[in-house]
Amino acid sequence: MIDKNMKSRAVWFVKSELERVVRDLESGIITRDQAIGSLNTLFNISSGIEDTMQMQMICRMTAYIRSTSFYGQIKKMYANKMFHEQPASTPAPAAVQVQVPVTEEIAATSMKILEKIVR
Repeated sequence: MIDKNMKSRAVWFVKSELERVVRDLESGIITRDQAIGSLNTLFNISSGIEDTMQMQMICRMTAYIRSTSFYGQIKKMYANKMFHEQPASTPAPAAVQVQVPVTEEIAATSMKILEKIVR
């Protein structure tokens, strides 16, 4: 059992380290692999304090970093809270569900991210 004070300090640490990792990755101080390693460490800390919101955000950031090689806007994306909440999608009725290939889903997600950056 983790007391409230320790959990709040751990959450603060994870948030400050996320900002540092994003800033360093964008400026080129650290490489992609180092950023992913740092995010994995932060994920383990978040898992230890059972903070699911931070865990989800770290997973989204890791997936984005793995899917692209351009990190020029990642700090802006983090500041605009693009990794924080995943919009809930409404499921289609059972009779009309269509399987979308994974590559099309990734391409659609990448386009949405790029549209938000341009705005």
